Amino acid sequence: MRILNIILTVFVLQSCASSKFTIPVLPDTQEAVTRRHDMFNAQLNWIAKAKDSLHIPIVLHVGDLVNFDTIPQYQRAAKAFEVLDQAKIPYAITLGNHDGQAVQHNSGSAAPGNVNANLRKTQKFNEYFPVSRFALQKGRYEEGKSDNSYQVFKAGKKKFLVITLEFCAREGAAQWMDQVIKEHPKYNVIVLTHYHLTPKGEIARTNAGYGDMKVVDIFDKYIKPHKNVFMVLSGHVCFSSHREDKGTGGNRIYQILSDYQCKDDGGGYIRLLDFDLKKKIITAKMYSPFYNKTLDDDSRFVLTDVRLVK
Repeated sequence: MRILNIILTVFVLQSCASSKFTIPVLPDTQEAVTRRHDMFNAQLNWIAKAKDSLHIPIVLHVGDLVNFDTIPQYQRAAKAFEVLDQAKIPYAITLGNHDGQAVQHNSGSAAPGNVNANLRKTQKFNEYFPVSRFALQKGRYEEGKSDNSYQVFKAGKKKFLVITLEFCAREGAAQWMDQVIKEHPKYNVIVLTHYHLTPKGEIARTNAGYGDMKVVDIFDKYIKPHKNVFMVLSGHVCFSSHREDKGTGGNRIYQILSDYQCKDDGGGYIRLLDFDLKKKIITAKMYSPFYNKTLDDDSRFVLTDVRLVK
């Protein structure tokens, strides 16, 4: 028995240290949570089963977890994520405009009242996804709320930091993010925010009309200046695009949009980011475990000569 335990321990350590690992990124799941529960569950069940074979260190969600800020929708989403809890797979969820009170129930229109203020009312999300559910979370902009938070993990012998930044963020939240990145210079940073790229692969130049800061200003002031930021992930608009910009420190910042809600209730697609640190590449593709299908279009690409901080 002792020998078996030693073998298992060595296997786990080797898996964690592998230069190859996969980060699944869930696009907006709002329509699947509303109508296609089988599709939504298929995504999470597949991830749980693939945990060991793909060496998954964390799962990321680009926001619009739910369609409407209602108890039934959050109950459904919270129940589905128990699959990852049970498999002990950490996850981070950034908040979209549908995850708070900005959107009217059972409608795509704005809810009555001040839309900007309603955007920041996220009580149900934080009730059904309390801080305790985010196993790797280390800090927050507002205590008890994961709207703006950060998590750290190790993969391929590298340190990573994921920051969830609210939709078209308030300046205070963006400044908080800026400080967190400064305090973690040896971590490779992924910014997870709901709205960043347009379908044309351009950095959005507005605040969506009801947010706070303009997306491009957040990027220029609080993301681009950091040499350890290497990725920005977003959703909000269909379907897929990506771009690369040089940071002020000469680092490459890969920005990727993934949102499939506009067709077939999302189709159960997951953005799979396959890291191979030895070859310095990241392979991106959209895979649906529901259909067992990988899209063969411009959503499939390879990032080469990826350089991470030590």
